[in-house]
Amino acid sequence: MLLASLFSLLLVASGVLAWGLYLLVRDNAGHGQAQPNPATFIAEHPQEAANEQQVLVLAQHYLGAFLHHDYAAMWSLLAPARRALWPNEQAFEHFWQARLAHYTLEGYRLGLPSRLSRWIDPETMTSYRDVLSVAVSLQIVPDATLSKQANVPPEDLHPESLYRNLPLIVQASSSQGDGQPHWYVLAGGPADPEAPILPPPQPVARSVAVPILMYHHVSPAPTHNLLDFSLTVTPRNFAAQLDYLKAHGYHTITFNQLFNALYFEAPLPPHPIILTFDDGYEDVYRYAVPLLQAHGFSGMFYIITGAVGDPGYMSWSQVRDLLAQGMQVGSHTVHHISLGWIIIGNPQLTQQELQTSQASLQQHLGVPIQQFCYPSGEPFRHGTPLEQERITALLAADGYVGATTDPGPTGWLQQSTRPFALLRIRVDGRESLGEFIASLP
Repeated sequence: MLLASLFSLLLVASGVLAWGLYLLVRDNAGHGQAQPNPATFIAEHPQEAANEQQVLVLAQHYLGAFLHHDYAAMWSLLAPARRALWPNEQAFEHFWQARLAHYTLEGYRLGLPSRLSRWIDPETMTSYRDVLSVAVSLQIVPDATLSKQANVPPEDLHPESLYRNLPLIVQASSSQGDGQPHWYVLAGGPADPEAPILPPPQPVARSVAVPILMYHHVSPAPTHNLLDFSLTVTPRNFAAQLDYLKAHGYHTITFNQLFNALYFEAPLPPHPIILTFDDGYEDVYRYAVPLLQAHGFSGMFYIITGAVGDPGYMSWSQVRDLLAQGMQVGSHTVHHISLGWIIIGNPQLTQQELQTSQASLQQHLGVPIQQFCYPSGEPFRHGTPLEQERITALLAADGYVGATTDPGPTGWLQQSTRPFALLRIRVDGRESLGEFIASLP
């Protein structure tokens, strides 16, 4: 209560300063164009002005606590629904200490506050209305231990390139019973578990039981050959599978949650699971996404960027909408080329497939792309250890942090020492619900 009272006083005392900073940002963004007089704007839009002031003050307080490793203050400003994802405040503090062990935080820059009519939390799939967002860029540098090590991923050495314009999402709540709005952080921008992953240079060997299911088509259309039959799950069967998962306490998680658990001992919900959809077919957008939403589940959609907009595939507007609906997006190359033998015979073509698909997704979506999926599972299905070593080295050098296989190897035990060989379970369109259930842990 004392901290909340002090924060309320801070909001009042800092209002003029925050508003001045806001106008300064607006002036800079407008390149010298005439900006509204503060008194006039406040008189004409009193509630909007008050909200924007409070958002800026809250962002400064939360990020200032982040810079000074004041995790208790950060914890106090988190929305109750966000705190509920952690066992306690100590687990929250331990996570951030581990995640930032090799970095120095030097400062941050705030963008302009903006209103979002709807925001979906990707970790819980909870939908929030009328939230405010401010883009945050973090000044973060690696310490000397990282700089001296060999084969350090590029994102570890240059983290600022990833930590640009990350949204800090806040919402007002009057749940304290005093009739006054109290603002809480729903997503902390760079100070959020969903911020881009910076892999530890030498991760501690750790494993977690997380089944990753692999789908392709979800469609009622009739199939005409055995391959299409095996790749296509009908919406009715897909709904029955989701019904089972929901009834038995499974919780979908993001790949960030998986890697936060593997690398930094972050907690996972009971019965964590990840649902993935390969290739970017339009039918999964039409049939699978609404069923996922109805069950409160998220999904990872691996996109063949060269096929976007082709008949039967999603358009770029649909791919962007996946993110707006709380889903995740990863790379599946440009042309769905098997990366087995060509990693040795044509490494330049391999690199082109990895880099161009990633760059295209980042350009169209405006978010870092850190996850990859091997077309046809190669070279982890039939390839040699040398081919596997070469492809994982290229993926790491390109800024990917994880990659999923296509069975071949199957299972649900994911390992921190094998981030580019995450195991999946293939969901076959021919299998019964009983067979689907038998494949789960």
